[in-house]
Order: sequence, then C-alpha cells, then structure tokens
Amino acid sequence: MDEKLLATIKKIKLLAEQNSEFRQEMQKLFGKTVSASVIKSDDGRISHIEKYLGLDYYIDAMESIIDYAFISEIEVRDKLISDNREMMRYRYGTRSHKVDFEEYCRYAQLQAEMLLNYFYTVKDGSIPNIISHIKQYNPKASISDNNTSLSSISFSVKLWAYDCEFKINIRETFDHVREVRNSQSHRTPQKEDFSTEAYQKKLLDWKISLKSDGTFDWYQTKQDTLAYNIYESKVKNTKEFALYNYLIWYNNKPYDDIVEKIKILACSVKDNLV
Repeated sequence: MDEKLLATIKKIKLLAEQNSEFRQEMQKLFGKTVSASVIKSDDGRISHIEKYLGLDYYIDAMESIIDYAFISEIEVRDKLISDNREMMRYRYGTRSHKVDFEEYCRYAQLQAEMLLNYFYTVKDGSIPNIISHIKQYNPKASISDNNTSLSSISFSVKLWAYDCEFKINIRETFDHVREVRNSQSHRTPQKEDFSTEAYQKKLLDWKISLKSDGTFDWYQTKQDTLAYNIYESKVKNTKEFALYNYLIWYNNKPYDDIVEKIKILACSVKDNLV
C-alpha cells in the first residue's frame, strides 16, 4: 500500500482513538469502514482526508487535553497549553514533526515542572518558605539555603517532595520521563551494554514474576516466598533492576500513561491550591 496512504490511515486511527467526535464524523462521511479502492481511486481523496483530518489545524484549535483553566496567571496557563499542544504534535507527527517519544517526554516534563513551580510559588510565596516546605516532605533533598530561585531546585527534588506529600503515585513515571529527557543530551554507555533479554532471563530463573509486557509483577512475586526473598535481597535496590525497569518502560512507549500522569498532577495542584 502507498506509504502516504498508510501514514494517513495511521493518523486517522490515532485521532479516532483519542477523540470520539472525530470518529463519529468520519463514520458519517465514509461509513464504519473506508474502502481502500475508494481512497485509491483519486489522489485528491487522500488530500481531502488529510485536509479533513487537519491534525495541524485540529491540534491548534482544540482545547488542551489537560485542563489548565484553573491557572490564573495568563502567561503560565498559555505556556502550559502551548507545551501540551507541542507534545501532541510529537505524538501524532504533525507540523513537520515526526512521531518522537523523546520530544514527547521533553514537553511532558516541561508541563510537570511548570505545574510544580506554580504550586510552590502560589502556596508558599518566598524561596525560604518553598525550601522549608520541600524539605518537610523530602528531608534528604540537597538544597542550598542560598538558592534564590525555584528553577534552581532540581525537578526530581520537587517531584519527590510533592509525590510524598500528596501520594498521587506519579514519581516513577516522571523519573522515567526525566531520564529520557536527560538521555537526549547525554549518552549512557551502561544502557548500550545492558541486555534487557539477558536480565529478564535472570529474573525468570529466580522465579520472579513478570507481566506480559516485561514489567515486574510485585503481587505475583509476593506469593512465592523464595522468589520474594530473592527480590528483596538481590534485586530490589540494584542499579540493574532500575535500569531494566526504565528500559522496559521506554520500549513500551507509554504515551497515554504519561498524559494520564500529567492530568493527575494538574488535578492535584488544582485541588491543593484551594
């Protein structure tokens, strides 16, 4: 099948999965299925579908998939919405962007960090108060009392404190997102030398349970006393296990999970600033 047609079909499928109204309109135009012969009969039909699909236009015009209406500062709100749209362009491959998980993660982190900065700024006001607040929930955080800006406090420190305070279970995902972001600038030889298949075999030889996508199954492992003891003593806090978890996550390209975690963070910030 023509590559251009395949690319168009993939974009239609992605958008239909994300937006029920779009799916309904496509069904009205072409029925429940689109005949390949109908589309192939005229290159103009492909252009028509692409124009109707209008992902560039759609993403520019659509409401942000994250609700940022609660942000009162116009510049902050507009930046969050802009970063959200740019993130989605890398999800769908629009505006001359290719589908790019690394760039998607970059814009996801930008939104998460801005949300955290907004929360601490509104909640605590001054830098000394912010540092005190963060250290209350992340007491081991390395923060100089001479810090003069919130941006000089690392994303991971703020993320850890916020997640510990409100227990919204987003830290692992955004730790991985941050790792992707960092890897864009710094190559890590350890990752290149590490074999997920070999490590996975080691885990299975130890009877440690894994899910179908390769992720660690804590619940099933807990049912086997011997396997769980091995996990606690030989696996749990090792760098190899952390790297394995990250690479499995990365290889799965969890676009939707990242969006969901941003939504959770945004809702939490909104609720806890009331």
